[in-house]
Amino acid sequence: METNGILFGVDKDYVKRVSKFTKPHVRVSLKAGTPEDFTRKTGAKPEAFEIPFQAIRNLMDCNVSFHVAAMSADPRIMTQEERENLVKKLVEIDPRLLLSLEEEVVDPYNTTLERLKFAGLKVGWPLRRVYAPVREILKRENEGT
Repeated sequence: METNGILFGVDKDYVKRVSKFTKPHVRVSLKAGTPEDFTRKTGAKPEAFEIPFQAIRNLMDCNVSFHVAAMSADPRIMTQEERENLVKKLVEIDPRLLLSLEEEVVDPYNTTLERLKFAGLKVGWPLRRVYAPVREILKRENEGT
């Protein structure tokens, strides 16, 4: 199941109902690392930024299998500072979330590019660089200690 986390974040009873299914797995797609970027990218109110993070907590509380995904590998979509803020928020919930974080780059679908253009994001092609995956950074840090 794929979600932006809004319904799962505002309705814990819904998450409890999902937990009753046999082997559910949820992919929580995070759109941004700050309230301002969330609003700019989605058009939603900045207060709604916290809702997907509450969804993660609710999924954990209800023992539902899930992982987090974000466009955090794509510097055209997420600045390094925004990415660091996203990682920090996930660590505050549970550092283990970083081990399964699915970091994506934007796919060049016409509808996606139009939506991003409307949000004021310039997405140049081809993609010239991506951020190192958080898992690799963590692995290097653990090997150094």
